[in-house]
Amino acid sequence: MIQDNYRQFTTAINKAINDFDSKGELIKGSRNTIKKINIENLVINIKRFKTPNILNKIIYTFFRSTKANRSFSYANSLIDMNIMTPEPICFFNSFKFGMIQQSYYVSQHLEYDYDMEFVFQNIKLDSRDKIIKGFTHFTHKLHENGIMFLDHSRSNTLVKKHKDDYIFYLIDLNRMKFKSLSTEERFKNFKRLKLNDEILEKVSSFYSEIVNIDKQIIFDKIKNYSDGFENGRKCRKRLKKFFRF
Repeated sequence: MIQDNYRQFTTAINKAINDFDSKGELIKGSRNTIKKINIENLVINIKRFKTPNILNKIIYTFFRSTKANRSFSYANSLIDMNIMTPEPICFFNSFKFGMIQQSYYVSQHLEYDYDMEFVFQNIKLDSRDKIIKGFTHFTHKLHENGIMFLDHSRSNTLVKKHKDDYIFYLIDLNRMKFKSLSTEERFKNFKRLKLNDEILEKVSSFYSEIVNIDKQIIFDKIKNYSDGFENGRKCRKRLKKFFRF
């Protein structure tokens, strides 16, 4: 499926997908692969999701939308809510013997200044506190719009400077829930951000100004959820390592 205002690029995008292995500039090449490609004066990113195993092939063929499909759908939903994300162009699913084989999500390439990983790590960054405050307000805006971003991690929010302000963009969109969020769920949604005490104190203070809850309560809640998430992740890694032997 392709957005109406990009239909003139259909043939070129299909060719870019067909030539994905041999063409384009590699942006990310781990589990999923992202490439930057220039086509007819349009700069796009194509994300090819990891080839699903046989169980997931059955699920994505018959029971659930593919990750590419969801990324496209969620991106359009975010834009409708005035939440920024690189502009969605299309998604494409390829099939073999009637089963899903590969899925691709295509969006406009975004030139940005930082991701939040860089902001959190660089304590001497100009306007760092302003960016962290903006990010905190951005997270609150997600929650107020009923968006539970399940992959709310440092690298999945991009920051672009605009005049004297900063604009925040969500990426890696395929895991979301749209629902009314309780206060506890909102605190819990910070758990993947790996906030050290210095950053968490800032986030708690900025969030307190928005929701009128004592900043120490916010600090303790987020830290508790973050520590639990990290301990669980370490435990899962140990179990995987154990069962490999």
